[in-house]
Amino acid sequence: MTLKQLKAFLVLARTLNYANAANELCLSQSALSLSIKTLEDELGGKLFRRNTRRVEITIEGLSLIPYAKKLLANWEDMEKDLKQRFKLHRGTLSIASMPFATHAILPEVIHEFSKKHPNISFSIHDITNEKIIENVQEGIFEIGICFEPKQNDQLHFQSLFNEDFLALVPRQHILAKHKSVTWQELCTFPFITLQNPSIIRHVIEQNCLEHNIILDLKIECHQISSLSHFVSYGMGVSAIPRHFQKFIDLEKNALIEISNSNMSLPVGVIYKKDFELSNISFEFINVILSYYS
Repeated sequence: MTLKQLKAFLVLARTLNYANAANELCLSQSALSLSIKTLEDELGGKLFRRNTRRVEITIEGLSLIPYAKKLLANWEDMEKDLKQRFKLHRGTLSIASMPFATHAILPEVIHEFSKKHPNISFSIHDITNEKIIENVQEGIFEIGICFEPKQNDQLHFQSLFNEDFLALVPRQHILAKHKSVTWQELCTFPFITLQNPSIIRHVIEQNCLEHNIILDLKIECHQISSLSHFVSYGMGVSAIPRHFQKFIDLEKNALIEISNSNMSLPVGVIYKKDFELSNISFEFINVILSYYS
């Protein structure tokens, strides 16, 4: 059963005249007759009775009319919707993003994107760096915002910037007035950081190993925003990604450069190498790359 057959059926059911129906459909009468006969053969019975004087629709033909109308309407809605999506006039883009990137990166980029494509909506999924890589690789999300993964033949990574870290201490802390601190100085105090699995936690621990430091871990939590609140109450110190600094309450906290830290990680967009991106994802990647170029 094809759309052409259904259209031919509906026009003939309305006109009950092969000549008029063929003319309306821009077909020959023989082509129209063949289309109707093929449809009847597929369904297993007559939809019309025809004699030399007139055409009559059968009871089975009458029962087909509402189904045919619904199928054609659904097809037209689908066609219209897809055309709108291809033109970026409609659609939803799902993005897997590290919580810190959701705070520090996406609002400005989505704001810029929405200026060009105001009818596109977004679904942001805050998940860990490791889960982003896994989900994009499995095709659950088309694109993700994360730190650069280890060499992966299935994923393509486009860097946006290199992210380094700042020391975060309470405003009344002894280090608060310093312009910079060493990693060793920072880690002599009780430390607050993210729970595992977390790439930020992993980098901090690796840096401690390189400097032969054992962290005095006071509190661990899931979000940098939560971490900063614990710091503001004097519960400990921490290190956070530089791009998160504008979300820190500087009346209660102080941010300090870390002078001897080699904590620097590329942040960027990942997507599958063997997967053809949707128009929305492709355009979003272009916008975010342009924003950070």
